[in-house]
Amino acid sequence: MKVTDLVKLYFKPAGLLRFAPYLLVLPIVIFYCLSLTGCLSTSPAIPNIYIVDLWANNGNTNFTDTDPLVKVRVNYFGICGVDDEGTRCMATTGKSIATLTANLFPTIAGGPSNNNTKGSSHTTRAASAAPATPGKAELTDMVTTAINLQSRNFISVLAGAAVLFLFSLAGLVLLKRDSANQLNAWERTRRSVIIRRSTYGLLYGSTSLLFAAALSTTQSAGALEWAAAGMVHASVLIKSGTTLQVLQWLVFGFQAVFVLTVPILMRAPKAEEGGFKGEV
Repeated sequence: MKVTDLVKLYFKPAGLLRFAPYLLVLPIVIFYCLSLTGCLSTSPAIPNIYIVDLWANNGNTNFTDTDPLVKVRVNYFGICGVDDEGTRCMATTGKSIATLTANLFPTIAGGPSNNNTKGSSHTTRAASAAPATPGKAELTDMVTTAINLQSRNFISVLAGAAVLFLFSLAGLVLLKRDSANQLNAWERTRRSVIIRRSTYGLLYGSTSLLFAAALSTTQSAGALEWAAAGMVHASVLIKSGTTLQVLQWLVFGFQAVFVLTVPILMRAPKAEEGGFKGEV
């Protein structure tokens, strides 16, 4: 067999390379899940996936993530409270400000302890080196600000993109099955046309929403951080989270490549050599 014949065999529609783009579905789904579940639990790395990080303004804006600041982290559906004793995360749906404050900071604001992550690395640090611990009123102010940002500024467009993407995957399965049943057909049935257009519409719509979510989150979080840093008398300081932004742009890149390869994946194979190739 000639080398050219081997190349044609490998690159023909039934070859393994034809199905390689399907491997992109796994990282896309994983990155979607990580982005949407940030701050919902204290599982490894989940508390570090957040849109913005808030802490009380005590006159020092140069503390790093290793300093024992009392922080509030907020994502699309979850919120985390971080202090010297550890990290507590929970969903915000159906909970009042008082309940969230008490559960996130039980030793300061009062309430049942729900601490799942212990942090003892800073307990030996001198008290003078740490910023003043905010009181219950300041904690309530931070939680209120976080909830307002979550409900008014950071609407979960990303969740809509994820739902559309899942529906588009179901459409691809139906479209692939329909194409396999029409290898020798010169005319597509009405059902096939509807499935194809709906699937492409879902894919393009999901990718557009994903791009809008990634861009708006990056710009909004950056603008809030810049604005808060310039307010001398601001009661709450804000820092944007980089992990979520990286995840969102990664999933956008993977999904964009996947969408571009869909017409190739859905191309009907030739019924015979030189025969009719189905519409894509």
